[in-house]
Amino acid sequence: MELWELDGAASSRLVTKGDVSVGEVVESHLRRIDATNPRLNAIVRRTDDDARGTALRVDGSNIRGELAGVVITTKINTDHVPYPNDNGIRSLANNPSIETNTCIQAMLDADAAMVGRTNSSAFAMRFHTANDLHGETLNPHRHDISCGGSSGGAGVAVATGMCQIAQGNDVAGSVRWPAYMNGILGLRPTVHRMPTGGTNPAVGRAWTASEMSTNGVMARTMADIRTGYRVMTTSNWSDPNWIPAPHAFPDDPLPRRVALVTDDGHDIAPETLAAVRRAGAILGEAGYAVDEITPPKVDVFFSLWQRLGAADMMLGLRPMLPAIGDAGLEASIEDWSSSFPPATSETFMAALIDRDLLVREWNRFLAKYPLVVSPLMSRVTVPRGYDIDHPGAMAELIHIGRWGVNLSAIAMPALAFPMGMVDGAPIGVQLFAHTWREDVLLDAGDALERAQGPVGAVDVKW
Repeated sequence: MELWELDGAASSRLVTKGDVSVGEVVESHLRRIDATNPRLNAIVRRTDDDARGTALRVDGSNIRGELAGVVITTKINTDHVPYPNDNGIRSLANNPSIETNTCIQAMLDADAAMVGRTNSSAFAMRFHTANDLHGETLNPHRHDISCGGSSGGAGVAVATGMCQIAQGNDVAGSVRWPAYMNGILGLRPTVHRMPTGGTNPAVGRAWTASEMSTNGVMARTMADIRTGYRVMTTSNWSDPNWIPAPHAFPDDPLPRRVALVTDDGHDIAPETLAAVRRAGAILGEAGYAVDEITPPKVDVFFSLWQRLGAADMMLGLRPMLPAIGDAGLEASIEDWSSSFPPATSETFMAALIDRDLLVREWNRFLAKYPLVVSPLMSRVTVPRGYDIDHPGAMAELIHIGRWGVNLSAIAMPALAFPMGMVDGAPIGVQLFAHTWREDVLLDAGDALERAQGPVGAVDVKW
């Protein structure tokens, strides 16, 4: 087995025991990038010298951090000095990062080796990863399906063994959606558990960026999800909303009850329902108490992201499209615009009230069912570029991804977990829990992985 095939936990153990060097781990991953990335375009800025410099420093020291021997990537829309934060936009190709995001810095301080910057949709606002600066990222499983967005480059890099842990960010599913599409794991923490994507102190954040967006971690195994999450969840005093919440809740009653969402009043593909029920069966065998039951007020839930985001999207992003100058982003947002409610203060205030009522009711539901397993997508997969394929495509995608998109609007943590393949395309489920209860998700992810086995790196299959 090549070193790039190992997860970070395994290669870190080998480094700790002295069986391999960090340099050997790095060189193995760089060769994998050489062999694989030209076909997929997941990593759009190589940082070979950075990775080799880390290897030299760590291998020459007797003191090693928690991520020594772990290879990571960071996303092009997140500040990482000295690399540009270009957001996939031509006019920002040389836009300097102001200060390294704290969750990235935490991984570097733990001796992770950084091999590249991963592609994103322009402005991180498409459901497919493509932009006019770096081009399109392709899914290794099937040439005809999307790699997801906006952290599509991160998802592909992890899936194919170009890195072991990837930093991504998620404002409407941008960690979980590409994790699903590439058959890996993606954790979106509670909002304000980790910092958001941008860190430039001179740039103000709109409501969606400050209250819906968070960085997250993508990996192939639960061990790496746990480690990446633990390291990236660091003190973040620059965020005025950061909360140093606990990670352990020892008085939680056991066995935990699980709500399986198999009927939300809308279309769900039979294969998706089968994946949800299979996850429920595994959790049941692991000692969970499982019921098929849906949280209340789901139609209010399904409307929240667009109602809360209408002002930011219609009055903020849409007027910027000519200056941004990305054809795919412009086509996607213009199509999406037709499905937004009026961008008024009345729309926003009514949505905030409904959000408050829904979250309070869901908190009562989660007191009874601490873990929910839902679809992430209501159909198995979507084609490449579907978001700009035809009029009304964005409204369809919001409906298809209604469980993933709208969970961002209520700040709760979620884990995208793969459940196998259907016709050569990955399929998976979404696990979510009460705010600050990432521990519930991690425990359930461990149970699913024990039953199914860890995800391995894949070769390009087309």
